Amino acid sequence: MQTLRYESIRYLLRPSSIAVVGASDRPDRIGGRPLRILADRGYHGSIYPVNPKYESVQGLRCYPDIASLPADVELFIICIPAEAAVAALEEAAGRGARAAVVFGGGFAETGADGKALQERLSWIAESAGIALAGPNSLGLASFAHSSFATFATTLETMPAIEAGGVALVSQSGGTAFNLLTEAYWAGGRFSHVIATGNEAGVTFPDYLRYLATDPATSSVIGYVEGVASGEQLAVALGELQSAGKPVFLLKSGASERGSRSVASHTAQFSGVDSAFDAVFDRFGAVRLRGMDDAVDVARALTIDTPVDGLAVATNSGGAAAYLSDACDRFGVPLTDLSDDTMRDLRAALPAFAGLTNPIDFTAQVINDVDLMANTLRILDRDPSVDTLLVFLGSMEYLGEKLIDILVRTRAELRNPLVLSWLGVSDRIRLAAAQAGLVVGADPARALRGMGLVRAGQQGQRQAPGRTGPAPAVDLDEAIGAGLTGLGTGQRQGLDEARAMELLDRLGVRTPRRVEVSGVRDALAAAEQVGYPCVLKLVEPFLAHRARQGAVEVGLDGPDRLAAAYERMAGQFGMTKALVVEQVPAGPELIVGVLADATFGSRAVLGSGGIWANEIDDVRTLVPPYDPAYVAHEVRRLKLAARFESQPSVDVPGLAEEIAAVLTRLDAVVRHGAAGIGEIECNPIRVVDGGTVVLDALAFTTGAGR
Repeated sequence: MQTLRYESIRYLLRPSSIAVVGASDRPDRIGGRPLRILADRGYHGSIYPVNPKYESVQGLRCYPDIASLPADVELFIICIPAEAAVAALEEAAGRGARAAVVFGGGFAETGADGKALQERLSWIAESAGIALAGPNSLGLASFAHSSFATFATTLETMPAIEAGGVALVSQSGGTAFNLLTEAYWAGGRFSHVIATGNEAGVTFPDYLRYLATDPATSSVIGYVEGVASGEQLAVALGELQSAGKPVFLLKSGASERGSRSVASHTAQFSGVDSAFDAVFDRFGAVRLRGMDDAVDVARALTIDTPVDGLAVATNSGGAAAYLSDACDRFGVPLTDLSDDTMRDLRAALPAFAGLTNPIDFTAQVINDVDLMANTLRILDRDPSVDTLLVFLGSMEYLGEKLIDILVRTRAELRNPLVLSWLGVSDRIRLAAAQAGLVVGADPARALRGMGLVRAGQQGQRQAPGRTGPAPAVDLDEAIGAGLTGLGTGQRQGLDEARAMELLDRLGVRTPRRVEVSGVRDALAAAEQVGYPCVLKLVEPFLAHRARQGAVEVGLDGPDRLAAAYERMAGQFGMTKALVVEQVPAGPELIVGVLADATFGSRAVLGSGGIWANEIDDVRTLVPPYDPAYVAHEVRRLKLAARFESQPSVDVPGLAEEIAAVLTRLDAVVRHGAAGIGEIECNPIRVVDGGTVVLDALAFTTGAGR
């Protein structure tokens, strides 16, 4: 939190004074809605409408222009079209603005002219140290500070909203406030709701970094389409991990059509989906799969319980198996009740009640409504219980009475209570929510939210995070000199001979080898590398050489080598080959690094050799590639089982070697040596606890950098 931009975010969420530029006397207009919301929801600071058309707006004195305002206005809400908005921000900067929200579109999402306007906004905000939200933003709502800089229509009809500890940050304004509404009626409560818009100033990662230190926020839900800097996203997620604030992210733009939609919506680049999965994984952020997930997580976060011991009470014995299965599926532990609890339940419930958690207090609740309340009180006393779920079916005609009992009972309980109620109209669930109960329909959704929250809390504790920057790599001048003639025109490939030469220069361990162009050369080369040796076709290029017979191993003498060479020359028209030292057998990995527009680079790590394309055993990694992170990913491979069966393989030591290889490849890709944008080593063989790269390919990006 060292820059003015980060420090100024607090003025977006907790300003002492707000000016609304383009204010309207009509509360239903975009320029009028913020004034109405501020008045209705109890903002305590000063409000200054700005519009030359009015002397007063919605009962407030109206100022003709920004120059007429007092000098201490902290936040400017700008509700006017694009070109005028740029001029207004410049005037606000001259008046000492600390923050601004620009509602209007017509910026980078519309093309070149709009992009130029957005760049001007960015320059003004950066120069003046203004925390700029937007443009093309629905704004912000801070329930923690009763501050609102939004025209969201949903706030016109929602009741007073008490603050919670969940912050919601979304690159889609509609998504942000739709989720607020859905989650509110499910029991979710928020500290802030933030719609980032086009992010000409404050970015999605900036907000996350701020929330990591925000005392009003204990967890974060986000909707993200793309980010300009994957590095900044990683930093932000790392700070939230360090703060112990779990993060749940809904990432869109995975499909080709979705990616195009992102670009036209908020001018974001959606990025490669696997790289986002990797960065979420690295810092323990949970990826959500839909809007319902976000609602369910908000509800579970708001009840604020670890859910280490769930007790369920229901009037439907037939639902007990469904509830048990859902708990198992979503990772929510049903607690084993104590003997004292079981004794009290037997005394309180009918003889035919189900006394194994989930507890069936039976349909007799129709005749004796106190059965439900007594069951909850008994379960609440059990020391192993930290969360209560009551599941009701039907009984709409008893709705008001049961809601009243639950509200009164909840006040006596030490543990949080969640209600799921099926077989009734939405009217009943709405009445329960209006009475202050945390309520939904299908109990599986409540359990899914609890399970996701548990995954988020545990994931942060177990995720490797960042242990520090990877070691710096000096790219020797010889690397570029040895790869001249590349980096222009179409994408090009380096054959194995040149790619392996590059690895030699980087200090990566490779086997001895000699490039040859005839039988006589091959026999001379074998004297240098020793028998047994390997013969590999180099030219012409052939995919999957080993499968097609263009690689022959175990050549233990001149006769076998000569015969192999002549066969390949005849079968494939081979003009170049490699004679290579034969490396002892061992597990094989694939390791590669390629350029990435969002993260700078991304890496792949998986089972290698002939298995690379046969089994699904590959991980995507994002930089920096430090040893602890690589070790974490190695252990998640299916291949790791082979390492466990070989005591000679030291996983931390192996990870350190792989991290060194990745870091060196990353240096080449980031530096763009000779235009190289991708290097793949397959296989890397694990021998004597170390690694040897047996084969490699490299590709240019098609243009020098």
